[in-house]
Amino acid sequence: MNTVYYPLSDELRAFFPMLGKLVQTLEAGVEDKIYAFAYLEDLDQFQSHVSQTEASGLTMDRGIVLRILAGQRNFEYATNNFDEAFLISAAETLRAEALDYFQSLENPSVYTPPTWADEPIDEFAAPIREQILIDGKLPEAGTIVHFGNAYDPSISESMNRAETAARSKAIKEAIMEKGGDKLASAGCMIRRKAKSRLFVDRTRMMSQTLFSSLYYIYAVTPSGKNVRDIVGGMTGAEAGACIDDALIAELVETADKVEHAERIKPGRYRIITGPDVTGVIAHEAFGHTQEGDTCRLGRSCAPGLKKKGVLVGNEQASIINNAGVFAMGTQPYGVNGTHFFDDEGFIARPQVILDKGELSSPMNDLMSSIVGDINGPSPRQSNGKRESWKRPLMPRQTNTYFTAGDKTLDELAELCGDGFIAEHAHGGMEDPKGMGLTAGTEYLEEVKNGKRTGRLFLGPQGGHIELSDPVPRLLNSIIAKSVISEEDPMNETGSEPINKWGGCGKYHKESVEAGCGGPWILWSGITCG
Repeated sequence: MNTVYYPLSDELRAFFPMLGKLVQTLEAGVEDKIYAFAYLEDLDQFQSHVSQTEASGLTMDRGIVLRILAGQRNFEYATNNFDEAFLISAAETLRAEALDYFQSLENPSVYTPPTWADEPIDEFAAPIREQILIDGKLPEAGTIVHFGNAYDPSISESMNRAETAARSKAIKEAIMEKGGDKLASAGCMIRRKAKSRLFVDRTRMMSQTLFSSLYYIYAVTPSGKNVRDIVGGMTGAEAGACIDDALIAELVETADKVEHAERIKPGRYRIITGPDVTGVIAHEAFGHTQEGDTCRLGRSCAPGLKKKGVLVGNEQASIINNAGVFAMGTQPYGVNGTHFFDDEGFIARPQVILDKGELSSPMNDLMSSIVGDINGPSPRQSNGKRESWKRPLMPRQTNTYFTAGDKTLDELAELCGDGFIAEHAHGGMEDPKGMGLTAGTEYLEEVKNGKRTGRLFLGPQGGHIELSDPVPRLLNSIIAKSVISEEDPMNETGSEPINKWGGCGKYHKESVEAGCGGPWILWSGITCG
């Protein structure tokens, strides 16, 4: 592939001078009291969905957020009115409110943002580092630094909506042709998104354009059972290159097996989870439980367990949250939880949130890092995210995944003996205080005498299967984990484990993009039903 970094449009670049004026209006002369930034978000998304009908849609949105941190309180104003005089007036009003509050405080804290020289440049992922440095040197505060993920511009489908619509139709028709009378219907949805963010504070001017492609294909059996596959990542149409005759044939074969599958008897079984289900467990286990606001507000058991030094898993239980995933396994691109900087302008970096069963500090946004929890303040991370410019910001997961091991999938099956493989996820839920967890899987595949049999099993009611256990019991039951890629068992490419495309809704409403994954993991026993 001949890849380039996705550029920032001239139209968006033209907003930087105005954002700079707004930051000056917000904090000029009072930088020793308050901290301010201006943030612009732009969305350009095309989607084509072909099933029994054909539908295409274009979503475009743009908005701006002004933020002041005074003491330990945020003051924000958001709008999609881009008239400069209107915005200057709004900034003046916000400044006055924040300063009035600041003057009422006794011994207020004052935040000082990091400069480029303060950043651990050598620790950043290569695509971040390469786009920061200019001829090997750090940028000045007034120099615009743009980040874009890599894609291949020679693949015309990436930018051509007509070609994208035609591809979704061709994939749907190929599934139906292969399935014949085994299928009642099929479908394909392709979504292409370019989401740009501009960020300006007193130390930097940055932008990022996150270009992503999602391919959602599915087959529906005569009795209404749905089998799907989701592929995609932070790149162009090359993400869909794996959707070929072999993948379609496998989808149809699986649908036919699901149509005639037996129902599992509820109980505890040895389970091997694939990256999709492994990721849901990581996301739910100590993902939500380690989000900074959940810890700060007393809604999580994690700070108390950390304070007491309680181990919540065995030596195999290590989980990372990392927005800077730009390669996974043999794939030269990341997934939709990836970003270069969060919605508060903090550069992406990995954080170990669980290290061999030992809890670390939470995943923080700026406020959570300042206020802290019962263990006190802790380092800021790149986890300040919002659903859109219209919604509030809070600490959220990016890409959450288990670390890899040293086994192949065949070796895990041999260690398993008799059990099941859970490969395709069906959502999940957790209780951050009570440490209960459930992770769904579409079906289970039988493992007998250390070998995969190909027999599929559905849940007791004929639907998906829930894998449920208290989190410590689950994390202490890990027997072994697979390598990141069997083609590169020593991980000489330096890739992260496979993360699957996903999303997360916090408090049942605040939806953000979130990847999750990891290796294949063998668990000594999980309750299935």
